Amino acid sequence: MRFVPWFRLLAAAAALSTAACSNPTEMSTTDISGHRARWSAHRLTKYAYDYKVTGFLISYAGHDIHLVVLNGVVQSATDLVTGQAAPGDPASWPTIDRLFDEAMQAADDGSLRSATFDPTFDFPTELDLAGPPDASGAVFASRLVLLP
Repeated sequence: MRFVPWFRLLAAAAALSTAACSNPTEMSTTDISGHRARWSAHRLTKYAYDYKVTGFLISYAGHDIHLVVLNGVVQSATDLVTGQAAPGDPASWPTIDRLFDEAMQAADDGSLRSATFDPTFDFPTELDLAGPPDASGAVFASRLVLLP
């Protein structure tokens, strides 16, 4: 099975649903930029976190994927349900910075219904994304651990 990142699926769904979407986002790009600035101030390039997507018709939906990021690039992605390597190239999985990019894009196109952020490091812990029924869902980031 070919790995397709959730944000590519969302971008296609958002393009199809933008005209039908009447609910503006509750989180503006300015709000997200403030959180991103606080995240960036920590200068974290070596960390691990658990990533999960719900909704979106993808094979790993609902699975916790443990991502290890070194020097700002995902080095490994492990499916915590199966214990196996997650599908696709590890570098195709999102860093926290890429989660911010996706939050900004979703806020811009009106598909971001809500977002929550970690109280310590200010990274997005949940992005609730609108789209057609088969392309709506949420993205979760949790259990961030700093690496030496």
